Amino acid sequence: MNYDACIKKSIEYIENNLNKKIQLKELADKAFLSKYHFHRVFHSVVGEPVAEYIRKKRLEEAANELLTTENKIIDIALKYQFSNQESFTRAFKKLYGIPPKEFRKNKINLTTIHSRKNSTTYLSMVA
Repeated sequence: MNYDACIKKSIEYIENNLNKKIQLKELADKAFLSKYHFHRVFHSVVGEPVAEYIRKKRLEEAANELLTTENKIIDIALKYQFSNQESFTRAFKKLYGIPPKEFRKNKINLTTIHSRKNSTTYLSMVA
């Protein structure tokens, strides 16, 4: 079985549905794998667990929205499936090193942060 194709389709689905609830079972079913096997394959191919990948992608989209809109932080947090602003702020600060309010206020450059953390997405690796 071509796992790269399955994972690529899964990633495309994830990235197109970041503002919706995404369940491991749903992704595994789309790839015709068990949840357990899908999780192992995804982690092996992408280098991080499914939930971590989804969380990072949601935070990236939220960061872009912080810079390009005047939407309230709580609205952005809820849009990207965080249960409240506090959990969003904790996750955001863990990934970017600063809280979302400061990020927006200082118009932090995402490219600088990503290059500093040396992060790449799987799609750019297989494209």
